[in-house]
Amino acid sequence: MGMNGLLSIISKFVFKPAFEAAKKDAEQGKPFAQFNLGLMYYKGRGTARDYTKAVHWWRRAAEQDFAEALNNLGMMYGNGQGVAQDDVQAHKWFDLAASRHPPGRKLRNSERDRDFLARKMTSAQIAEARRLAREWTAAFEKREKE
Repeated sequence: MGMNGLLSIISKFVFKPAFEAAKKDAEQGKPFAQFNLGLMYYKGRGTARDYTKAVHWWRRAAEQDFAEALNNLGMMYGNGQGVAQDDVQAHKWFDLAASRHPPGRKLRNSERDRDFLARKMTSAQIAEARRLAREWTAAFEKREKE
């Protein structure tokens, strides 16, 4: 059996069932499952690669303040994968992720990505990204109180 045959078996018996389980939980509103489903769409694990669907599920997890999803939305906007490339939106999502990660590697990665992106942005673009991040946070906090 060659490498392609092994990958086919892994996909059929590992990735596909994991994808189906994540999809079921994601549709029930579980943010960790929504994040993982987005990752499966992003990597094409258990399903066809689909950046638009990855963004959809990461946005759903982000709406529940899931920091890793916030960070991945920054990546998608920064690279123009599944959405139009938009540095302001990318900075916003990286900034939101950085404000929610506990100290450690993930926080440093979000800060690094945000700060790297900021080097090629104008001060007006950065100000707009920060305004959008504050606006998003206010809307999130309002939803949480309801």
